[in-house]
Amino acid sequence: MASTREIQIRRKSIQDTMKITNAMYMISSTKLRKARANLEETEPYFFTLQSLVSNIMQRLPDVEHEFFSERSHKKPEDKVRGYIVISADKGLAGAYNHNILKFAQDQISQWKHYKLFVVGRAGRHYLRNRGIPLARHFHYAAQNPSLHRARIISETVIEQYRAGELDEIYIILNP
Repeated sequence: MASTREIQIRRKSIQDTMKITNAMYMISSTKLRKARANLEETEPYFFTLQSLVSNIMQRLPDVEHEFFSERSHKKPEDKVRGYIVISADKGLAGAYNHNILKFAQDQISQWKHYKLFVVGRAGRHYLRNRGIPLARHFHYAAQNPSLHRARIISETVIEQYRAGELDEIYIILNP
């Protein structure tokens, strides 16, 4: 049977763990509130841009551009798909990372030719540990996103698309 001293030590340990957990919860709540505020600020721009592109495409159905090319000269099974997988940098995101990475794994299992571009440390570790080859991974882009980092990622993928190394590009993220 445990002594009174051992019970007190255990009780204090549990209280300390509760304090740490509550502090982590408060920090994550603050970060989530900040992220939601940032999202709300960008939503009007995003929806306006989306509507504008949609209107242009409806009025100009015969637009010829390399980004609208379906590359019909290749068979569907020979096309190379590029996947930009966006995960978190830390593993404290619960099902967030798991759902994204499981979906990414399901997608690449259906195709013979693919390239993975991974944003976030959790995604990089998960895919590498399963022996899945990565075309490129991007450090710190998930934790501290910026326009500069987004440009680096998009330029990397667009270069490969223009060079004919990729035929289709998909972004896998959790909304």
